[in-house]
Amino acid sequence: MISELKKKEIDQNTHAKNLIKNINLLPQFLNGLISKNETYRYNCFKVLYTVSEKKPDILYPYWDFLIKHLDSKNSYHKMSAVLILANLTAVDTEKKFETIFDKFYNNLKSEKTIVPIYVIKSSGKIVNFKPNLEGKITDLLINIEKIHSGKQIELVKSAVIEAFSEFFHKSKNKSEIINFVEKQIGSSSPKTRKIAKDFLNGYMEN
Repeated sequence: MISELKKKEIDQNTHAKNLIKNINLLPQFLNGLISKNETYRYNCFKVLYTVSEKKPDILYPYWDFLIKHLDSKNSYHKMSAVLILANLTAVDTEKKFETIFDKFYNNLKSEKTIVPIYVIKSSGKIVNFKPNLEGKITDLLINIEKIHSGKQIELVKSAVIEAFSEFFHKSKNKSEIINFVEKQIGSSSPKTRKIAKDFLNGYMEN
């Protein structure tokens, strides 16, 4: 089954089910996250991500292993850790995420776009699993223009709005979020303008 991960097209759900039944294979998949074979690396990530969605408790013991990837200079290694760790907050009974909160969100400062965008897109999920962090996360996202140093900040803002849409209904900071989204109506990014309008239209309807 492991050798099949070197193929471009795989059924990640089937592999995930197999991994859940054979957790002794986990180390091989985890080590695959930093493989130099890009197809194999990406397939290992897809399978582990699926497992982290369906059975996060299986991967929770490997929390510290995943945290190390946040220090990687490779954006794809970081991205993998960000997305999987966000899913693991669902079972984070030991409040490990709170201890690495700053490390996780410091990625927003990157000049590159890919990791900050995935940190932002994961934020809605994190808030839903950890509502106690909503205020801190909302504050960071609202101030994204002051934090992110990349040239594609207008596109990054579209991810912020998408994240807000995931937890707006339970937010204690609705007025601040609305104010942020309204400012994006004049964004230079067509995607951000559209997402802002759709968000506000949905808010008006509710």
